[in-house]
Amino acid sequence: MNRTTAVRRVALSGLAATGLVALGATSAAAHVTVTPSTTAAGATAVLAVEIPHGCEGSATTALSLRMPDEVTEVTATDTDRWTVDQDADGLTYTAAAPLPDGAHDEVEFSVRLPDDAGATLVFPVVQRCEQGEAAWTEVAGHGEDHDALDRPAPVVVVTAGEGGAASPGADPDGDPEEASTAVAGGDPGGPDPLVTFGGGAVLLAGVVAGAVALLRHRRRP
Repeated sequence: MNRTTAVRRVALSGLAATGLVALGATSAAAHVTVTPSTTAAGATAVLAVEIPHGCEGSATTALSLRMPDEVTEVTATDTDRWTVDQDADGLTYTAAAPLPDGAHDEVEFSVRLPDDAGATLVFPVVQRCEQGEAAWTEVAGHGEDHDALDRPAPVVVVTAGEGGAASPGADPDGDPEEASTAVAGGDPGGPDPLVTFGGGAVLLAGVVAGAVALLRHRRRP
């Protein structure tokens, strides 16, 4: 294998790896998600539902959310864009004007979280559009990656203390203790986020260096 071929393969391999990482991040970001202001057991939480896009190019006209049996004291109010209707099963937000496919928006409501730390709350969402609809209702089985599903239902895991964070990708069938640990701050023995980010930066730097070396070699007489 000559030097030019080796450099080209290194550069292409790095670009492929970087592309896979970016693809995974984009896929997860495209999901409808629920982000709570708190996940503490027994607390009143404000839940923000993010609508990242329409239905395969069609504008969003309404959003229906089914409430888990474990939550109580559900409260929602109208906004300039959305009118909300509440019934025994959940909430339906109707847009005053269709939300374009290329735009994203949020709606908020409050609930009282259950007293049981480790409880997994699933919020199935049906997004209705001018043409068609998207049902964000899939739930991962044990050991499956929730975010890897085509249309995962938003999930929140209740924690024991204040300061918990949302966990839209938690495994609804997983061990509640493991889920609670992940939400509260992660596995103490797991990789540090800064280290992970640093590894990504090193990978990108390697890709750029390989590409530059290839160009320099090809310019030599």
